[in-house]
Amino acid sequence: MRNITMPGNAILLLEGGSLRGLYTAGVLDTFMENDIYFPAVAGVSAGTLNAMNYVAHQPGRAASINLRYRHDGRYFGPKAALRGGSLFGLNFMLHDVKKEVPFDEEAFANGGMRLIAVATNVKTGKPAYFEKGKTDFDFNEAARASASLPLASVPVMLDGQPYLDGGCSCPIALNWALQQGFEKIVVVATRQKGFRKTQPGQRMVDLYDDFYGDQPLFLADLLTQELRYNALMDQLDELEEAGRICCLRPHDPIDIGRFEGDTGKLLDLYNRGHRESREALDTLQAYLEKA
Repeated sequence: MRNITMPGNAILLLEGGSLRGLYTAGVLDTFMENDIYFPAVAGVSAGTLNAMNYVAHQPGRAASINLRYRHDGRYFGPKAALRGGSLFGLNFMLHDVKKEVPFDEEAFANGGMRLIAVATNVKTGKPAYFEKGKTDFDFNEAARASASLPLASVPVMLDGQPYLDGGCSCPIALNWALQQGFEKIVVVATRQKGFRKTQPGQRMVDLYDDFYGDQPLFLADLLTQELRYNALMDQLDELEEAGRICCLRPHDPIDIGRFEGDTGKLLDLYNRGHRESREALDTLQAYLEKA
């Protein structure tokens, strides 16, 4: 158990990445096992889903659900899409699964941690930052919107506006955290240092246009997301090198598909996150406790 002094102005930022989020689940379990709880967490897509279990102080829950239910039709596939509007069964993961894998609602609601879910407004193309306890709707719906992948999901309506995956407009809430004045910023990324995205091929461009041609601002997000992601990674590297932020990310490339079905690979990825974050605890502690 680590005895880390946690500054009150610290925030944890969690990148998405679909099933690459098993790496993040391993990192967060290491944090919970060492009683490392940030006062604020901002998640994007799968990062939001992982964050909910972290805020509820439930180590092991995220990994258990992803591994146990990967081949359950309620979790992924046509049945999930028919029931919840997404190939990933987000309604199942956020609601129904609680009957089988209990969720600590009391700790989640009243544990004193802020949680922000990032989603993308389909009409404006801009990110929205929904905070637990400060919405007029069930926060689970904000989490569902945050993780609703384009092309694989129908938009989630929140306050009369359609939303999809936060990563379309904001892969990591870094600039939001800087603007909010957080002094200590820790990022859990799901790509290795140096990773940069390549531009989409014409087939993908045409597919985006077919689906979202009537939403030009959101379409612009999709067509420029690689360029914006790479610029964000450049910024992340610069801030990390300057000691302004601390970043935990995979040492080596993650070799799984977005819809990976090999649970052995998924378990290995979780174990990597668990192991590599344990190895990074000294660095994390030094960063958080440095004046």
